Amino acid sequence: MDLQRIDLKVFLDAPAGAKLEPVLSVFHRWGRQTDHPSDWVDLADYGHMQHGPAMLMAGKRDRVAVDTNLPEAGILLQTQKGLEGSIEERFVEAFRRHLGLSAELVGEPEWPTALRVRGGDWLVTINDRLGFPNTDATDQAVRAGLVAALDRLFGDMGYALERDTDPQRRYAYRVRVEGDPTLSELRAKLG
Repeated sequence: MDLQRIDLKVFLDAPAGAKLEPVLSVFHRWGRQTDHPSDWVDLADYGHMQHGPAMLMAGKRDRVAVDTNLPEAGILLQTQKGLEGSIEERFVEAFRRHLGLSAELVGEPEWPTALRVRGGDWLVTINDRLGFPNTDATDQAVRAGLVAALDRLFGDMGYALERDTDPQRRYAYRVRVEGDPTLSELRAKLG
């Protein structure tokens, strides 16, 4: 199983009407970096859409977005390639990438202060319907590795998993952690 396409979204408290445009200036600056592992290639502003990736930075390895898609707004990382090892190691690496990019994004001076990260509220999705359909067979193949990765990240805090079992949607879990850890706290756990 070559799991490469993992979507991780940490949810935000985002008041109605919060301005996302300042994120564009951050992404423009990031796009000029020539030494980033994601090798940024494109920037898109979908701020005019009611639900979707309002601001998206695409790279050859990853995509990062401030996403207003349902169920709630959040910072979304989509891995595209470069994941290796066991299922657990691939999820850990995806979380490591997300936490690094999102901590960097939130730390930028342009980051809208009205947006607050809820470090204890995540959506984990495999964005590969062909290789990983939303079935019990996929769950049997993936769940142990996902739980092992989540235990490394959230195990000492306690967390709950809720699987989306609708076969018409992608294989996904909502992860709710007891408490509200910061991105820095979570990042330190993965080194």
